[in-house]
Amino acid sequence: MCGIFGILWHKHDSIPDKHCLKETARLLHHRGPDNSGIFADAGIGLVHTRLSLLDLNPRSNQPFWDKQGRYCLVYNGEIYNFKNLRTELELSGIQFQTTSDTEVLLELLITRGVEYTLQNIEGMFAFAFYDKIEKTLLIARDRFGIKPLFIYDEGDAFIFSSEIEAMRPWVKFEPDIPSISSFLFGFAGPTKGHSFFKNIKFLAPSTLAVICAGKPTEYKRFFNINDLWDKEQVHQLEKLGPQKLIDKVEELLFESVKMQLFADSPVGTLCSGGLDSSLITAMAAKLNNNVAIFHANVVGPTSEYNEAALLAKHLRIDFKAVEVHPWDFIEQFSEVMKHFGHPFWTIPSSVPSMMVCKLIRENGVKAVLTGEGADECYLGYDISIPDVLTWLRRPQYDISIPNVLTWLRRPHIIIKKVLKRYLQLMKNSNPCIDLKQFVMGFSPYSGLYSKSSSNSDLTELIMGLHNRFEVAMETEDIYNHFVGKDENYMKSFDLLNYNLRALLHRNDALGMAASIESRFPFLDSNLVKLAVNIPYHYRIKFSSTAFNKRNQLFFIDKWVLRKVAERYLPQKLSKIPKKPFNRGTPYNHVQISPFLFENSHVADIFDLSSKEIHYLVNRAPQPLKLKLLHLDVWAKVCLDNVPIQDVTEMLKNNITLKTDKT
Repeated sequence: MCGIFGILWHKHDSIPDKHCLKETARLLHHRGPDNSGIFADAGIGLVHTRLSLLDLNPRSNQPFWDKQGRYCLVYNGEIYNFKNLRTELELSGIQFQTTSDTEVLLELLITRGVEYTLQNIEGMFAFAFYDKIEKTLLIARDRFGIKPLFIYDEGDAFIFSSEIEAMRPWVKFEPDIPSISSFLFGFAGPTKGHSFFKNIKFLAPSTLAVICAGKPTEYKRFFNINDLWDKEQVHQLEKLGPQKLIDKVEELLFESVKMQLFADSPVGTLCSGGLDSSLITAMAAKLNNNVAIFHANVVGPTSEYNEAALLAKHLRIDFKAVEVHPWDFIEQFSEVMKHFGHPFWTIPSSVPSMMVCKLIRENGVKAVLTGEGADECYLGYDISIPDVLTWLRRPQYDISIPNVLTWLRRPHIIIKKVLKRYLQLMKNSNPCIDLKQFVMGFSPYSGLYSKSSSNSDLTELIMGLHNRFEVAMETEDIYNHFVGKDENYMKSFDLLNYNLRALLHRNDALGMAASIESRFPFLDSNLVKLAVNIPYHYRIKFSSTAFNKRNQLFFIDKWVLRKVAERYLPQKLSKIPKKPFNRGTPYNHVQISPFLFENSHVADIFDLSSKEIHYLVNRAPQPLKLKLLHLDVWAKVCLDNVPIQDVTEMLKNNITLKTDKT
């Protein structure tokens, strides 16, 4: 894991300012504290900061050049199958000077070409490949968007960077008003395309860009998530039967954990106490009994500390936890915002994430395996599960006291009705799709596709317009890909887009704030392809005895994964329901003083008078006030570079937690 940056001039060949390049390296230092390297030549400047996990020798420092000094690579990430690719290259006569994946990636690009390389590397990456003779630059980002890459492509310069903050010496930071408006309108925040900064964009996942001085940048997609759906594989997996399917999932997941544990530095696991991270930890412990568990204990009724501690005791491995209290969400707010780069209003778990990553670093560990991606692939979210309680509230079920007493005496009646309804939905190939439950933004299934449209449809369209239809167009692509085929599979593909990108951004930004690399065994591309093609009824399983406190009445989520987990975990952990990491966070229980907004950047961004900003704040409901708070703090620490401690002091003076005794 590293930080990368580059600038290419379009209209002249002057050497980029080395003082600015050094400042950029300083701003990326937390992403790579082990080494920094700079290359500057006519029309081009490259920066790399290194977090060394493979081949700790300085010979693998970057920018990394080939033996002839023509090609240069700056690279952030891990290529997990690099050993196999290295063997393939060695058989063709290529000799290596290091034991790193960096050199393998460079030789692949030189000898096999970019298309072959992108199709055959397995891992997470953002890289830039420079040809000194042709003066061309290639940049690319991995399939799912695990590693970040931001671009500025305006006027005289093309700039890329692992973080927007590293562009500060080169670009005047201005707010992107449509993105901000979209956020206030209800959008969670950008994950590709336009950012909160004018003219600075996220390079989309699975995208290659080719940059030549003086020419328009060419953008190409080398992978589409929708193409993972394979009707033939679905049929093959159906024929396997449940036990062989469970074996197959276990085999691929175990192999992925094994590959991602490889490093020349210590690797641990980030474990919430839930099913996914517990299973990853248990597999890792079988391969390496020195693996340590790290846990963020959000103190309160939703704490999963006991579950994580139980896992550590079961596996007999070290367990380290950091306690997160309500006031930490205020104390850490500004620092989290600085690294997150835009408001994290919908992901308050960002604060515990950064705090536990600091704990990991204090214990000398540089990388952790996490459970991210399992809920998307195996359908672990509430919205993926048929809501039986909603069915039972319908008039035809007549939930009156006499009927309830009848059902209690004869429970097979209700079970029979539910089963009949479930089988009917399965027959119609649409058991759980609520067309309004797709992640945020405009849904292609709304009234705008009919002859008449409602005000809510128009609102969705306007919100989509402000975020440049980031989610809407993806959702429409998914719908068009699956309509008339098998809509059961749409939900996983939907979740693997915006929802996953948002979580991966949290993991990267806040892990790297503490110089910690996150790894994601569930996102091995072969495993993802298997998972999304598993028949729906092996992921969401009907069971007449299934019940928990949420909406999972008669259905078991992530069934196939839970069956794998039974082979590694105590029953209490293999059957544990999902507890969203966001629960227990105190942002909905804060009181914000109106004085906080008197010098608010919101007024500057929207050019509001003092009277107008007071009008807004006095009438704003709590969710909008929280968004205004996020926006103001973002503008202070990310736009204007106000010191974090100053903004923190402002928050402490103007925010009161309702849980306080004061």
